[in-house]
Amino acid sequence: MKKLLFSLLFLFAANFVFGQQFILKGVTSDKQNNTLPFTSIYIQGTTKATSANTNGEYQFKLEKGRYTLIFKAVGYNQLIKQIDISADMNLSVVMEAEVYQLKDVVIKANSEDPAYEIIRNAIKKRKQHLTEVKAFSCDTYIKGVTKLRNAPKKFMGRNVQEDFKNIGLDSGKRGIIYLSESVSKFNFQQPGKINEEMISSKVSGNSNGFSFNQATDFLISFYKNTIDIKELSNVGFVSPIADNAMLFYRYKFIGTFREGNDWINKIQVISRRKYDQVFNGYIYIIDDSWRIHSTDLAITNNSIIEGIDTLHIKQQFIPVNADQWMLASQRYDYTGGLLGFKFMGTYTGVFNNYNIDPNFPPKFFTNRVMKVNADANKKDSTYWAAVRPMLLTPDERKDYVKKDSIKLAHSSDQYRDSIDRKENKFKPLKALLLGYRHQNTKAKEYWGISGPLFSINYNTIEGWIYNPKLTYRKTLKDSTSLVMQLNPRYGFENQTLSANASLSYRYDTKHNAYTGIRGGTSYADFNTNYDAIPALFNTISTLFDKNNILKLYKKDFVNINSGRELSNGLYLSGSLEYANRTPLLNTSFRTIKDFPDKEFTANNPYPTTGNDYAFVANKALTLAVTLNITFAQSYIERPDFKIRQGSVYPKLQLDYRKGIKGLLNSDIDYDYIGARVFDSNKRLGMIGTFRYSLAAGKFLNRDKMYYMDFKHFAGSNIVVYTQFTDGYMLLSPYEFSTGKEFLEGHFEHNFGGLFLSKIPLFKKLKLQEVAGVNYLTSDVIKNYTEVYVGVQRFGLRLNFVKAFNYENVSASKENQSTTGFRISAAF
Repeated sequence: MKKLLFSLLFLFAANFVFGQQFILKGVTSDKQNNTLPFTSIYIQGTTKATSANTNGEYQFKLEKGRYTLIFKAVGYNQLIKQIDISADMNLSVVMEAEVYQLKDVVIKANSEDPAYEIIRNAIKKRKQHLTEVKAFSCDTYIKGVTKLRNAPKKFMGRNVQEDFKNIGLDSGKRGIIYLSESVSKFNFQQPGKINEEMISSKVSGNSNGFSFNQATDFLISFYKNTIDIKELSNVGFVSPIADNAMLFYRYKFIGTFREGNDWINKIQVISRRKYDQVFNGYIYIIDDSWRIHSTDLAITNNSIIEGIDTLHIKQQFIPVNADQWMLASQRYDYTGGLLGFKFMGTYTGVFNNYNIDPNFPPKFFTNRVMKVNADANKKDSTYWAAVRPMLLTPDERKDYVKKDSIKLAHSSDQYRDSIDRKENKFKPLKALLLGYRHQNTKAKEYWGISGPLFSINYNTIEGWIYNPKLTYRKTLKDSTSLVMQLNPRYGFENQTLSANASLSYRYDTKHNAYTGIRGGTSYADFNTNYDAIPALFNTISTLFDKNNILKLYKKDFVNINSGRELSNGLYLSGSLEYANRTPLLNTSFRTIKDFPDKEFTANNPYPTTGNDYAFVANKALTLAVTLNITFAQSYIERPDFKIRQGSVYPKLQLDYRKGIKGLLNSDIDYDYIGARVFDSNKRLGMIGTFRYSLAAGKFLNRDKMYYMDFKHFAGSNIVVYTQFTDGYMLLSPYEFSTGKEFLEGHFEHNFGGLFLSKIPLFKKLKLQEVAGVNYLTSDVIKNYTEVYVGVQRFGLRLNFVKAFNYENVSASKENQSTTGFRISAAF
C-alpha cells in the first residue's frame, strides 16, 4: 500500500514538473530604441508562433527545455536566439534593420532593373505556390481594434458627447470603439474547401456577443491574380505577381539580404497609373524558389474604395518544411473617415501549429464554412491569458475593464429606466418629422407612430390623406420577436376612414422562420407585385404636373402568410388571402397651378379616357407559394443565427399562384407558374461585378381573372427610379401586365471605375460606370428592350436610358418616352 501511494505521488509530482509552463516575455525594438510592433516570433523546427503587440511586447508559454527562437519583422534582419527555460524569463531583443547587398547584380545605365527578372520568375511559379499545399489545418487567432480619432460635436442635430461617454470614450472623443478577439481551428483542402470552428470569442462591452472575425475573410493570398476585398470595392485588386502584373506595375530592386540559407530580394512595387486598383509598397521574394517571403503593401484612396482612406497589409511567412512556407501572421492597418468622424484600426491574425498532412474524415467539408461554438463567449480571463498568442496593450486591457463596468452599470434597472425616461421625452419638432417612439428596455419592447410630415399624401381617389403607421415590437426569448402594426387611413375628399393591421411572429432565427396574419381595408396598387410608384412621388407628380400616375383599388382582406428554411439553401414561403375587391373613381382634381392642355387620367390601369371603373367588384381567394433554391449555399452557423453567404452557382426561384373558384364565393379561377434564374453579385476580378436575372411565366388556366391577378412588371415612368432587381426604367408600370405568358431578362455590369479612372477629369471623382440591358416580350409587348449607361458613387446613380420597340405599342402617347434620364439610390 505504501509503495502504491508513493508511486502515485511520484507520478503526480513528475506530471507537475514536466507539464508546468513558464512565461517568456519581452519587448522587440530597434537600435534607436523604437519598439517594433507585430514582430513574429516562432520556435525553430515547429510552427508554434506568436506576435508582438502594437507596443512591441510579446509573450510565449513554454515548458521546461531548450528552444531556438526566431524573430522576424518586415524590414529587419531575422534574429535567432537560443534559450534554456526552467523559470519565468524576460528576453527583450534589439533587431537590426536590413542591410542590402547587390549579390552579383550589376545595374547599368539604360538596362532593365533586375527586379523585373525576379518578378517574372515569381509569376512563373505563382500558380504552383498557390496550389502546392493540398490541405492543412492550423490554429488561428484574430484581434480587431478600431479607434475613433476625432468626431464632430453634433451629428444631425444630436449632441453625441453622451453617446461617446456611454461607449467609454474620453472627453476628447477619442478611444477604442470596437475590440474583439477570437480563436479558431482553421481547416483547408484544395480546391477551396473550408471548415472553420470558432472555439472562443470575446467582444469588449458585450459578454454575450460573438465576434464576427472569420479567417476566410481575413486571409489574403497574393498568389491569386486578383485580390477581392468586397467590403471596399466592386473591382478586384491586381496582385504584384499576377500573370498580367507588368501591365499595372513598375518594379525597383532595392537589394537582397541573407536569412539562414536563403537570399531574400526586396522589390519596391509602384503603380504605373495613379488610379488603378493596385497595391504600392514592398514585396520580398526568396531567391531560387521565387516564393513570397513577406509583404508590406498598401491600398490608398487613389483606388476606388469606399469606407476607408488607406489599407496597409503586412504578411510574414515561415517554413513548415524544406519546401513549403505558410502564413505566420497578417496585419491590416486602416484609416478612414465619414461625415466628420475619423477612425483608424488594426486587425491582426496569428496562424500557428500547422499540420500540412491532415487526415480529414469523410464529409468533413460541407457547405458550412464556419461554426461558432455555443460556449465560445463563455471563456473566462484565465482561459484567455493561457491561449492569447499576442499580449493586450494597456489601452486594450483598460477597455475591457471599462466597458465591462459600463455594461454592468447599463444593465441595472435604474440606469435603463433613466435612459427610457430620456428617450421617451416628447419633442414636438422631432415628433413632427420622425414621429414618436416609446421604449421599455427592461421589457424589451417599444411602440411608435410615424411622423405626420411623411404620413400625409395626395391622390385623385381620396384627395389629401393621412396614413400614419403605429408599430409595437416585443423581443422574446431566444431572439424571437413579435411585431404588430396598425395602419389607419383617412381621405379628406372622400371622407372615408379605413384601417388595416398585421401581426408577425419570428420564431426561429436560424431558419429565418416567421408566420403572420394581416387584414382590414387597404387602398392597394393595381401593380400588386412591386408598388412601383411611391406615394410621395405620385403626390408631387399629381400636384405639380397634373400627372396622376398611381392607380388604386379598395381591398377588404385577410392574409395568412408564413416562411421557413426547409434545409440549407431551400426556402419556402407562401400566403393564403381572401379579399373583397372594389373599384374606385377619382374624387379630387387638385393641382398647384392650371394645366389647360392636360387632363387627369382615370383611376384605371388600362390606357382609357373618362372616369370609368376599372373592373367589376369581385371576391378572390388566392394561394401563392414561392420556393427559393440556392445550390451549394455556404453559410456560417452561429448559436444565435445563421449567416447565409451565397453560392458560386445561379439561384433559382419557383412561383405558383392559384385563384381558387367557388370556395367562400371566390370569383377567380386561374393557375400561374413562373421561374427565375438569377445572380445578384457575380464578381469578375478587376473588370467589376455582374448581375443578371432571367424569368419566364405562364398562366396555365385563365378561366376567370382580373387585372390585379395578372403578372406585373417593375416599370416606372418617373424620373426618380426605384432600383428593383428586375426593374424597368421607362416602361409603364400598368400598361403591359399580362394574363398569358412572358419572358424577361435583366443584365447589368458595374465596371467599378475601370474606364473613368483613366480620364483625367473623372479620376478624383471615383465614379463607377454601370451599363445594362432590360428585355421583355409577351402577348402585350414584343421584344421591348432598354439599354442604359450610368455613373454612381455612394449608392447614388444617374442613368441615361434608351428604349426600343416601344413607340408602336403604348396607347398613352403623351406619357411615353423612349429616352430619358433616371436617378436612383441603392444603399
